[in-house]
Amino acid sequence: MVSTAILQTFLINGSIMMMFLFWGYKIIARKRTRISLTLAGVFIIPAIGLFINILYRGFDNLQFNIIGNILTISLTIIGILQLFFFNQILFKSQKAFTLSKQFQYIGLFLVLLLGLFLIGIFGGVQWQYDSGLNDIGYSTRLQDPLDVGVPVWSLAFCIYGLVISQSIAIAVIFSGFRLFKQMGGKSSKYSRKFIYSIIGILLMDLIVIGNFIFNTLNNPTGRTILLIVSITIIPAGFLLYAGLKEEKQKI
Repeated sequence: MVSTAILQTFLINGSIMMMFLFWGYKIIARKRTRISLTLAGVFIIPAIGLFINILYRGFDNLQFNIIGNILTISLTIIGILQLFFFNQILFKSQKAFTLSKQFQYIGLFLVLLLGLFLIGIFGGVQWQYDSGLNDIGYSTRLQDPLDVGVPVWSLAFCIYGLVISQSIAIAVIFSGFRLFKQMGGKSSKYSRKFIYSIIGILLMDLIVIGNFIFNTLNNPTGRTILLIVSITIIPAGFLLYAGLKEEKQKI
């Protein structure tokens, strides 16, 4: 359980963070328009979450662990939300889907995330070391340098988080298929490329679902499965970037 946490945090998440930052930079380096910044957010916002994940694992402070863990999953979901904005801008145009409307969606989502944060800090997220749950007096540096602990999520945190994240994922997938049809379906080169982004978001969403389920179940087998599932974010990122950059270049 401990070894998978270290491997996922410092090797897998660290590599993914660098890739996502690179892709985000490449998108905004060409042109800093609203649609470019929105698309870059699909990669940069989750990368910030992964950076926070690495930070709190390194410091290993109980309260920082809990808050950082909630921020990491929240920023991942916010990254997916940016893809919904991207789809809406393309489907309706920037004039129809205004910046103020985009901020209204963000405001509503932040209110919903506040609920997730409150559930988390009031017992919805706890931290388990080999020595026990939320063992504040336990020093990982003195007793076992490899025991960085793992998050344990309550059923309420899991259900609330799944409702929010999957509502956004469904909206992204639905808007993506609408856009696919608007672009000409299978007959269009750009729409065929755009299918990559839909597959990519499905893979990314699989990781979000896996986190909610296996951090709630809290068993070694589940965490090993989560480690394997987390690796799919690498092809997910490649597919997202390949599909979305083609559509951005067309614009």
